[in-house]
Amino acid sequence: MTWTMGFVLILGILIKMITSPPSAAVAWLLKKFAIHQEINEKEITLVYDSQLIEGQVKEKVVTMYNEASFLKRIHIYPGNEDLFMPHNQKTVPYHICYSKGKKKIQLYLYIEEKYLTVVKQTKRKLIAYQMSAKEQYIECEENSIYSNSKIDHM
Repeated sequence: MTWTMGFVLILGILIKMITSPPSAAVAWLLKKFAIHQEINEKEITLVYDSQLIEGQVKEKVVTMYNEASFLKRIHIYPGNEDLFMPHNQKTVPYHICYSKGKKKIQLYLYIEEKYLTVVKQTKRKLIAYQMSAKEQYIECEENSIYSNSKIDHM
């Protein structure tokens, strides 16, 4: 009788956890599988036109990236991955490198007036998406960190 009650109690707790998980678990899962993850300024290297960028410009680019709103994912069809890489563009993107655990992640930022186009490359995947960055663009426009980093074919 006690084994039956214990089993029913544990089964009830398990069903409750599966049907409505705690908010911390949900937040962890959403953060783990998010396309647009926030980056930390101290953990990245930012390169523009083969020059390492440090200081205030690096801080502004990271802030703009973190505060931008996700708009849409750009579908990359098999065989067209190479079209999104920087060596096929006429413009120079901001190149961000960082590591999450064992994964090395590379971001290519193409900054336009209203949009921020991001090409995210890991070892096996290439993901492209657009974000809204109009407010950040207006704030930092006079600093000329946006010159010549627009994507050409989108």
